[in-house]
Amino acid sequence: MTSVFPAHPKVRKAAGIVLALTGVWLFLNIAAAVDVTLRARSAYLEGMKYLKWHNDPASKKKALDLWLGKSTSKIAAADERETDLLNESLQMQYKIKMEDNDAKNAYYWFKTVIECFQPPRSAYVKKAENQILTAEKLWKESR
Repeated sequence: MTSVFPAHPKVRKAAGIVLALTGVWLFLNIAAAVDVTLRARSAYLEGMKYLKWHNDPASKKKALDLWLGKSTSKIAAADERETDLLNESLQMQYKIKMEDNDAKNAYYWFKTVIECFQPPRSAYVKKAENQILTAEKLWKESR
């Protein structure tokens, strides 16, 4: 039976260390690529959500009404005054989100994908590069 490594113990040990380091390096690079791709996907989907909201304000209202309902139901303040302040804060956030420019938000989410989540140049980066043009055009029209 022949071995891939020479018989000398020091050479075998060095070869084993190199092989282990190569494995760790490969694992870390694959993990980083997967992480960046998943982050790109999340940001791309956020941008698509805002584009959808720009084109269909009723879906935005429905989503934000659901958010407000869930947030309001989670309030468990100690006293009535604190509950009132939290409710008022939620109402203000709701109003700000409803008035916000969705095309602008979509543009910045797509820009984030393009600028922050490559390499690797994933399919989401390529999709964001296509969608950013649409978002920018809609944003300029809505000003």
